[in-house]
Amino acid sequence: MLPSLHDDFLVAYEVNCEARQIKLYAKPDTRAPRNEKWTTCTIVFNGVEGYQFEHDAFGNIIYSLDAVPVEQLLTEFGSQIAESYRMGGAPGPWAADLASAGQMLVAMGVRGFILSSSYGLSGWVLAKEALVEQT
Repeated sequence: MLPSLHDDFLVAYEVNCEARQIKLYAKPDTRAPRNEKWTTCTIVFNGVEGYQFEHDAFGNIIYSLDAVPVEQLLTEFGSQIAESYRMGGAPGPWAADLASAGQMLVAMGVRGFILSSSYGLSGWVLAKEALVEQT
């Protein structure tokens, strides 16, 4: 289960293409009361099949990070995915046919994740798992 990252600062993200892994590094706003005791949180996406981030403001504030059905993600971002595939082959060969992509990705164990922002970076990730590391 993903923690609430509402109003946390997204301080960095890391994409490892070879390992097919993405890490999001967040830290809470120390001015806001929180029940959680960690000072930083890293969300690690493994088995990444595609992603898109946009609007990095170098001071990003997270609204939410939600796990969603793959079909919902493809419906919401399908036109952007289709255009990205047409222009450069990204995010991968599964994007050549979005009508069957959902079934194929689900059969591979892929899940959808949507990152919404209050300010700055937002986007989506298709990955097999999302792990939470808290410190």
